[in-house]
Amino acid sequence: MTQNANYFKLGLFVILAFCLGVGFLLMFGAGEFLKKEILAETCFDESVQGLDVGSEVKYKGVRIGTVKSITTPVKVYQVPSRCVLVVFALDPEAFTATGDQDPADAIQAAVDQGLTVYLSFKGITGAAFLETDYRPGVAEPGDLAWTPDNLYIPSRKSSIKRLSDAVNMILENLTDINLIGMTHNLEELLDTLNRKTAEFDLAGISAQTSAMMAEIQNTGRILSDTIDSPQVHQMIQDAGGSFSRIQTLVTDIQDPVTRTLEDLGHAAASARNLTRDLEDRTDTRLTALAQQVDGLMESLNTTIAMLENLVWLNSDTINRTLSNFEHTSENLKQMSLEIRRYPARLLLERPPKRQEEQPGGER
Repeated sequence: MTQNANYFKLGLFVILAFCLGVGFLLMFGAGEFLKKEILAETCFDESVQGLDVGSEVKYKGVRIGTVKSITTPVKVYQVPSRCVLVVFALDPEAFTATGDQDPADAIQAAVDQGLTVYLSFKGITGAAFLETDYRPGVAEPGDLAWTPDNLYIPSRKSSIKRLSDAVNMILENLTDINLIGMTHNLEELLDTLNRKTAEFDLAGISAQTSAMMAEIQNTGRILSDTIDSPQVHQMIQDAGGSFSRIQTLVTDIQDPVTRTLEDLGHAAASARNLTRDLEDRTDTRLTALAQQVDGLMESLNTTIAMLENLVWLNSDTINRTLSNFEHTSENLKQMSLEIRRYPARLLLERPPKRQEEQPGGER
């Protein structure tokens, strides 16, 4: 009886442990079992070495699903194809659905916006996973020979595949290069250069170069001596003084010329106003007169321009004229002093003689 009771307790303990284990599994794993997933598929026109069932599906590094199967379209759809068919499950919460929109429709909208999937690798371990990203216009392959049973997401080449294609293209281009012909042409070019170099009169060229360098050095020495000569320095100083006097002259006559030009401008403006008044007050019979006035205005403007050019071009003549004016002013000053001392000189040729005083105070 005691032995039967022990069996009963042992069986009861096993049943309770089994029930508790099932309860824990349901408690902690129910979410995974009841979790809704959306199946999608894609195909790759490259090797999927390193990708296994259970591999992660990520969006910019964030996990959004897992790989369910890796097969070929021949096995699933019985159609000839060189692609590898990969079926994977996606988390609906990873895609934004508006209102009562079905999560599958949200994923299809993302595909329409350019969502693609490609192989990516974890470091140097060789383990691969699926990476998704928005890259419009780069999806491949194009038209499918079958109708997918699940939501289809286009794929694109992985970075390693693109690098491999680029390397293969470079190698193919290198094989197309005629290296033997290029080497032969290079050898012929070197032989031609050697023959041409041997034909050169290097000694004569060296002698001519030495003579030319000596002439250049002699010319430079002559130029240096000429520049350092006192005559050149004196010429430079004289030129500086001349420029200074010209600048002073131009500064002195600038205001009178400016006032003259302004007066001519005012006169031209007055003439234009007069012309407009005449045109307003007279009839068509005075058209010819208005045209003559316009011609006069053009001539006046031309005269102004010529006067300005004349002032700038004949600065030396103006300088000499001002110098003559200074001499004339000095002469006038001398003459005014003499007239003050001898007023009668205006009427007489020379000043009167001084009368000598006579005895008694008479002259």
